[in-house]
Amino acid sequence: MDVDEESSEESDDYEDDDSKDEPPKKSKGKAAPKKTPPPKKSPAKKLATKKDLKNEETEKTENVKFEKPNYHAVAAARAAGPKFAGSKEIPEGEPDCLAGLTFVFTGELDSLGRDEASELVKRYGGKVTGAPSSKTSYVVLGENAGPKKLETIKKNNIKTLNEDQFLDLIRNRGAGEVDDKTLKARAKAEQEIMKQAAELEAREKAEESARKRKEKALSGTGIASKKIPPLSSQLWTTKYAPQNIKEICGNKAPVERLGVWLNDWQKNYKSGFKKPGKDGMGIYRAVLISGPPGIGKTTSAHLMAKMAGYNPIELNASDARSKKLVENGTNIDNTSLDGFFAGKGVQSTTAIGDLRVDSRTCLIMDEVDGMSAGDRGGVGALNALIKKTRIPMILICNDRTLQKMKPLQSTTFNMTFKRPGPAEIRSRLMSIIFKEKMKIPANVLDELVKGANSDIRQVLNMLSTFKLGKTDMDFDEGKQLLKMNEKNMLLTPFTIIERLTGPYAFSKTNKETLNDKMELYFHDFGMVPLFMEEHYLKTAPAGLGSYAGQEKDLKHLELVSKAADSISDGDLVDRMIRGSEQHWSLLPLHAVTSTVKPAYFTYGPMRSQGGPGSGFWGPSFPQWLGQNSKQTKLQRLLTDIQIRMRLRVSGSRQEIRETYMPLLATKLVMPLIDDGTDAIEDVISVMDEYYLGKEDWDAFVELGVDTMKDDLITKKIPSATKSAFTKQYNKSDHPIAFHKGDMFASAKKKIADVGPAPDNEDVFEEDEAPPDDEESVKGEDPDEEVNDVSKDKLIKAVAAKGKAKSKVGAGAGKKK
Repeated sequence: MDVDEESSEESDDYEDDDSKDEPPKKSKGKAAPKKTPPPKKSPAKKLATKKDLKNEETEKTENVKFEKPNYHAVAAARAAGPKFAGSKEIPEGEPDCLAGLTFVFTGELDSLGRDEASELVKRYGGKVTGAPSSKTSYVVLGENAGPKKLETIKKNNIKTLNEDQFLDLIRNRGAGEVDDKTLKARAKAEQEIMKQAAELEAREKAEESARKRKEKALSGTGIASKKIPPLSSQLWTTKYAPQNIKEICGNKAPVERLGVWLNDWQKNYKSGFKKPGKDGMGIYRAVLISGPPGIGKTTSAHLMAKMAGYNPIELNASDARSKKLVENGTNIDNTSLDGFFAGKGVQSTTAIGDLRVDSRTCLIMDEVDGMSAGDRGGVGALNALIKKTRIPMILICNDRTLQKMKPLQSTTFNMTFKRPGPAEIRSRLMSIIFKEKMKIPANVLDELVKGANSDIRQVLNMLSTFKLGKTDMDFDEGKQLLKMNEKNMLLTPFTIIERLTGPYAFSKTNKETLNDKMELYFHDFGMVPLFMEEHYLKTAPAGLGSYAGQEKDLKHLELVSKAADSISDGDLVDRMIRGSEQHWSLLPLHAVTSTVKPAYFTYGPMRSQGGPGSGFWGPSFPQWLGQNSKQTKLQRLLTDIQIRMRLRVSGSRQEIRETYMPLLATKLVMPLIDDGTDAIEDVISVMDEYYLGKEDWDAFVELGVDTMKDDLITKKIPSATKSAFTKQYNKSDHPIAFHKGDMFASAKKKIADVGPAPDNEDVFEEDEAPPDDEESVKGEDPDEEVNDVSKDKLIKAVAAKGKAKSKVGAGAGKKK
């Protein structure tokens, strides 16, 4: 709903005048006095003292808030995006023309999406919040604005703008139109930045002079030392690493608790870790810090350990952390025998390299959740050592909810670090930029921090690389820098389909190229086309925004038809790729025809399944995979039935399915439904006649369609009939389909005696003559001895009654 220009500029336009139109009880129930019994008169009495509205358009806007909103329609409108995307020209405002202003967007604008409008505000130095408050400068109203936000607007007398007024504000507002409050805040922030930069410069000079003194002292002793690089050549992540608790960005409370735990560790050790203390950390020998990467977990652990007077020793995923190392090499108890066998004595063992473990050592185990095959048994050994350690241990991981981390849940205090917001990092980054003599606006820094997911190390690396070419950065250059340094993520087919078919996927304001969309296909080119085939009918195409009625339905069918044709072309290309020709070079063409082109025709919000309240469709797993598997199974079952029935009928698998099975259903299935247990004998006899077993009967039912579908049939047959049918079939004998080999092979024909057998002696080349058989020389036939069953130890002759020898034994005696 657009608000008139005149009404949007004055706060009084949001006063109610309900003398004619009476609001419902729900909206004014809270404002109505309790003493007034009739709810209808109470609001009118209260609103009579307020100012009249200046125009009818604003009155309509105010009345909307009293109606119960259709949340499903609102959600569908928001998902659909702007009706006329890209139809209005985006003005070029002066730099920082919106500085000091705070905006809130509610409802759907005509040509700008919510993300595009927010980015436009940030580009010109403004601030965007989610909900209006007394500190909000403007609220930009669109269609289907939130009722709660409208109520807050009226309560706080916040100025409102429509989309045209918002664009005019950017076009006409000058860069110097900044209020005194914003100027004072800027001056204070600049002073803080300069102060931090001065501290950084002083610390840099002190470290540089200390480095030179150390090198000069070691040069005269002849001791070889590792040369310390100057600060100017160090990475920014090392150069500007926090040196005190003030320089840590975010997570102040967990860092302070970590310092308190380290300071009280020796006291808790002496008491046997039996006193929890105020925060409950006094009973734990170790702390488990978890959180996303790049937010300062390891830095905070090292810094707080040094501040507490400990010597931190770190082990991470690049070190061997197996069970043997943790138990022997780490030497937390100072009782390992490794040093004894080395001739140094039991108490002179070392932990890692030349670093000695003593009572003022703090062991930091980084990337504990990264323990895998190379660290076999490491987590279990680590958990056992935590229970008896004599030094504090700080364990660091990214995700403490993993299965491998469960042993550590009960022996360590869980401390969660969260991503710091842009406001928490901005001051630190601005001081670094000031020190490096770079000029980057605060809104650009906020976008860099947001795009890097608050990973401070990544932001510093990006800025250090950017400085090699330029020292000034504007909003567009910041976006380009983020795009270049974007982390490669393995997207799932669900998220890929959402990006390809979203309401802004192919809008005029979308900056993704064809190659970018094809790249989404190559994340999983086997599954993404199936997901697209499953999803393209579930969207409300964005191209239907300017149509209505029958014309809209016709256009929808046209777009769906074009998408289906493209998917069919993709199937032809896929056959050439995966068939016998193996044209894998056609994968880019398959990406366009099977995925990108159908998405172009049907991109838009997900439409509702049914009426209001029925929910919305979302990317779902392709049903083709399940249906294809079911088809293969049914074909196998039909083949088994056809093989058994071939002893009685002649027909192909297709003829059995189309001709015989509908007729046999009246003999095998319907009698059990109509007559129950009385028809069991007749059904079994028909099954025996066609050599069908109980499994074949189940497959017969599963192959049914329409009114004979298996779900419907099994419901119609009583459970008692099913069990009686199974018992009766199992306890009776049935013919088994058996095929003899001579049934399908013709009798062997004897070769007529045409003369002596040919002599093939010359055909075979024999290098040596076969050795003479001793038994052959004696005149005995070796084959006769082999075939003599009387000499086989595995065959025993059974003597007949009244005879001393069996027939086999007698036969053998005669031969002898």
